[in-house]
Amino acid sequence: MQDVFSEFFSLKGKTAVVTGSGRGIGKAIATMLARAGADVVIWDIIKENAEATAKEIAETTGRKTWVYIGDLLQQEKIKEYVQDILSLCGKVDILVNNAGVQVRKPALEITIEEWYRVLNTHLTATFLVTQAFVPHFIQRGGGKVINLGSLNCFMAVPDIMPYVASKMGILGLTRSMCVEWSKYNINVNALAPGFVATELTRKLFENPEKKEWVMKRIPMGRLADPEKDLGCLAIFLASKASDYINGQIIYSDGGWTAA
Repeated sequence: MQDVFSEFFSLKGKTAVVTGSGRGIGKAIATMLARAGADVVIWDIIKENAEATAKEIAETTGRKTWVYIGDLLQQEKIKEYVQDILSLCGKVDILVNNAGVQVRKPALEITIEEWYRVLNTHLTATFLVTQAFVPHFIQRGGGKVINLGSLNCFMAVPDIMPYVASKMGILGLTRSMCVEWSKYNINVNALAPGFVATELTRKLFENPEKKEWVMKRIPMGRLADPEKDLGCLAIFLASKASDYINGQIIYSDGGWTAA
């Protein structure tokens, strides 16, 4: 009899694509999927970051890694990107839509270019990339999609209006994808982190008042650990253990949404 991990949580034999995985949360998720047995495609826009991450994961886990450089804002090229990736690694079982950007300023100062950059990166690219992979998933008999949500799927905070709009959109997009594609054995769920010490939040925590406000709101009194608190949840959502979970948003936030 197989042990529980090997039977339900192991990703051995699977291939995962993680967008925006050259650093930060994406790197952490890609690393943990590889530690669970998956081969991984590091998809990023910055070649140096992607190559360094792929090398590190390959050396520490022994899994196959591939580097793919593609700009998600080049919407007309996304189907081409996906075909390139499938040619590169042969098949894909797991897609993590992680790539993200941030603009922190009062809403009255946000330009239309900044608005579209944030929404297109988080929301439009998530739709287009997933849409491009779905025929492959259907052909293979199923797949796992993990969209990156946020506390801002649930609540709004000042000075990041485009980000809040895009993350609330991820909630609706995730549910819609589930409703349309679950009949093909495709699971689409959203992983919603609380506050994590990454490049996206660095400027926020440089402000002592904002840092204090954040920490007081987290019942557990600490920030999320990208690998343990987010990567392990990604393993679960990518694995056989979550086969009956679909269209859900799962918060890993130290109790923020409960409080």
